[in-house]
Amino acid sequence: MSKTKTWKYTLREIIIVIIGITIAFSMNKCAESRTDAKLKEQYLSNLKSDIEADKLQLTKNAKDLKQKLKICEELIPILNTGKKQGMPLMNSTFELVQYNTFSPQDITYKTLINSGDLKLIDDFDLKTSIQGHYTQYEQLSDVYFRHTSLVRDYMGRYMIENADYDQLFEGNSPFTNEVLLKNIVRALTTTLKDKQVVTKKAIDNCDNLSVRIKNAMK
Repeated sequence: MSKTKTWKYTLREIIIVIIGITIAFSMNKCAESRTDAKLKEQYLSNLKSDIEADKLQLTKNAKDLKQKLKICEELIPILNTGKKQGMPLMNSTFELVQYNTFSPQDITYKTLINSGDLKLIDDFDLKTSIQGHYTQYEQLSDVYFRHTSLVRDYMGRYMIENADYDQLFEGNSPFTNEVLLKNIVRALTTTLKDKQVVTKKAIDNCDNLSVRIKNAMK
């Protein structure tokens, strides 16, 4: 075989190999793209479900906060007035000792962050909205914690140290220091209003982000 034919044959083999590698690489990239697209869709679907579950929890909290604020508004005018309230007063006060919490469904989001798969969401605005939403949950958690601390450290202690429950049998208030209780209820009113504001904002954010994710899944 002449050198010219050998060179042409070698060049042809090289070209065939290059074409084969290129085709294989393209097929692999297509397969990866399809896998990434399915994974992204699954992430978005799970995120939407998580956010809808969060909204249900927050909506329940919002209803409870409204009820507790109503109780505070009713208690403040009658505390330290000498009126015989007895059991109704105690029941209302005990209801204020109960507090609502919020535990976000954030497993999907944490998985996105820890695995590095957040890059699969190529819509920058959507990605920013998702990150901002869960950052806002941290702010909500701070407000909830302040209210919980007030209930535990002040209201709970008051119910133990400043109450004579035997007075209930005579129709009297069981609380021995209603001035202190009134101050605590006023402080609770402030934290309840703060919780109400951040809870409403979180519900709105859930609605907005849920719509954006739904649109991204189309």
